Amino acid sequence: MPPIAETRSFDTSIKMSDLAVAVLVGGLGTRLRPVVADRPKGLAEIRGRPFLAYLLDQLAAAGLRHAVLCTGYLGEKIYDTFGGSYRSLQLSYSREQEPVGTAGALRLALPYLQSDPVLVMNGDSYCAADLKSFFQWHCDRGAMASLLLTRVRQSERYGSVKLDSDGAVLEFREKKQGVVSDLINVGVYLLSQAVLASLPQQKKVSLEYDVFRQWIGRGLCGYQTDGAFLDIGTPEDFLRADQFFSSIKRKFVVLDRDGTIIEECSYLSDPEHIKLIPGATQALRELREMGFGLVVITNQSGVGRGFFDEGRLREIHERMRQMLEAEGVWLDGLYFCPHKPDDGCSCRKPGVSLMEKASTELSFDPQASIVIGDKGSDIEMGRRVRATTFLVRTGYGAQVATNSSVGADYIVNDLRAAVQTIRRLSAIERSEVHGD
Repeated sequence: MPPIAETRSFDTSIKMSDLAVAVLVGGLGTRLRPVVADRPKGLAEIRGRPFLAYLLDQLAAAGLRHAVLCTGYLGEKIYDTFGGSYRSLQLSYSREQEPVGTAGALRLALPYLQSDPVLVMNGDSYCAADLKSFFQWHCDRGAMASLLLTRVRQSERYGSVKLDSDGAVLEFREKKQGVVSDLINVGVYLLSQAVLASLPQQKKVSLEYDVFRQWIGRGLCGYQTDGAFLDIGTPEDFLRADQFFSSIKRKFVVLDRDGTIIEECSYLSDPEHIKLIPGATQALRELREMGFGLVVITNQSGVGRGFFDEGRLREIHERMRQMLEAEGVWLDGLYFCPHKPDDGCSCRKPGVSLMEKASTELSFDPQASIVIGDKGSDIEMGRRVRATTFLVRTGYGAQVATNSSVGADYIVNDLRAAVQTIRRLSAIERSEVHGD
């Protein structure tokens, strides 16, 4: 393997979740003004949601915890929309008062960017790449800076990159400077603190035009992905966004609560009585690492029966979230039915209205999801939406498994065993897609 002129040793204890992230959303968006005139590009609405929400979803799905939004033009609207947090992400803000370029925006945000490396993302493009694999490759390579790259047919519209056989960048040309290959820069970077410390001090400076070329031969590398790519910088590309995000929906695992994640406790009404099932958090972390979103849907008739109210139930759920987050697990959503079995509602499992609500709010296909639970109602809900179903033998599952009519696709001992099977099924699916 040819050596890179400058490499570095990484702290092997650093985790993906420890990375600081800078999202560059300060651009003026002049080309997009004809279709989005009253807001910054990051708030351009796609499928009823701001574009920036899709980027933050991607970060949350990768297990990241802290993002700095580098704002500028109409930056107050971004703050008003997202505030101090989004799902599992804590949000900070660094606002430029006048345009200072992509590197200038990073320079202003340096007090918030203490990890090594730092993940940097342009706020007007999206690449459906595996960020965890990108991070691992960067660390294994000991790169000073890594660019995420993909192949497109019209590479002249973007910055193009030429690599050697080992992934070192040989040439980098920004758009309008000529094309060196069909590999383009998608605007996602992992930058070491050494690179950040080298950012020029002049008022306006660009990563693409002024910084990256200085690191060619000094540890600048390129990681190739086949993830779908979208740049919303022009009205024509923006009009493609609805179809684009429809085609790359994340897969979700939908879980029951009692008997699947936490130990069964009849009409649990005290947050202090929550006990996580052994191995559950490790299994949920692995699902996260595999790229799945996580949703809990639970029947809680104790509310309808008057054993506790919805306020108390929310305290229980907040405590469960805290316990999971302490173990590195974040839920994308938690939905509950408060009704009694004879109330005739559509939200109580095996009814599918909560599944439909979750899939609409989180933008996933119920049929492509996986449902895991310990009761027949969990399995029946999954079957009604044609999801893949797992019955776990924890909670009531061992008793339910004796009923030959339960109809689960898989019956496994616990959540850990379910994840092992999901991992195996995912490997088979990948080999079929790629012809391995």
